[in-house]
Amino acid sequence: MRRIARRRSVILGYHGVARCPRSEDLFFLQVSPERFKAQIEMMLDAGFRFTTVAELARQAGGGSPPPGLAAVSFDDAMRNNLTTALPIIQALGVTATVYAPTGWLGRRSPWIGPRGDGDILTAAELLELAKAGWEIGAHTMTHADLSVLDYAGCLREIQGSCDALRELTGRPVQTLAYPFGRYGPAALAAARDTGLLAAVTTGSASWDRLELTRAMIGSADPFAVVLLKLTDRYEPLLASPPMRTLRSASKRLRGRVLSRD
Repeated sequence: MRRIARRRSVILGYHGVARCPRSEDLFFLQVSPERFKAQIEMMLDAGFRFTTVAELARQAGGGSPPPGLAAVSFDDAMRNNLTTALPIIQALGVTATVYAPTGWLGRRSPWIGPRGDGDILTAAELLELAKAGWEIGAHTMTHADLSVLDYAGCLREIQGSCDALRELTGRPVQTLAYPFGRYGPAALAAARDTGLLAAVTTGSASWDRLELTRAMIGSADPFAVVLLKLTDRYEPLLASPPMRTLRSASKRLRGRVLSRD
């Protein structure tokens, strides 16, 4: 980890921080508070300096950022980002960025079961994170898959989300997280035309300002997988034929479980 800190910067991606039964979290979105705290402490001990995604993008200046920077980001704006993650990282002197799908505020995550901690922040709770110094980023209005929308659809989703968040917080939105990590030429053009400073993906291995690479951390990731993700080696591994077969089987199994529920 110290070698990584000397060589590169990283953006971490999470969803929730909660103790959640595996049966209620089939997509491994809820990292336990203990594991989350240990991961941040490990990176601090390795010498990483934490900032927001926007500040990391500014320091990158359109290219690779200086080594040793780290940004914590959360997708979907789960309520436990406020109740559980915020106290943990505040105690460690760390800030974060949260990406909120504005049409979901006050609802529940569709990927967390009824007995899991899947509530989404209300507008008032999201404002609490802004007041605590977190960056509030766009995640579209409806958590749309931007890779299947045309330019007008992408622009509507991105601009609408940015406008709603600016009205709520009184601050301009600087960065976007593509839902599901999916995007195409239309989404890139819409993100650029919205005037965003940067956008984050999932494991793109790029530091282009609208395709910033990000390591998405899941609840079941062992340390070796975390290291692979931090060094952009995990996505190429997933693309190998054996892993594609394994992932396809896993998706079918999750689909059968969800259909029974």
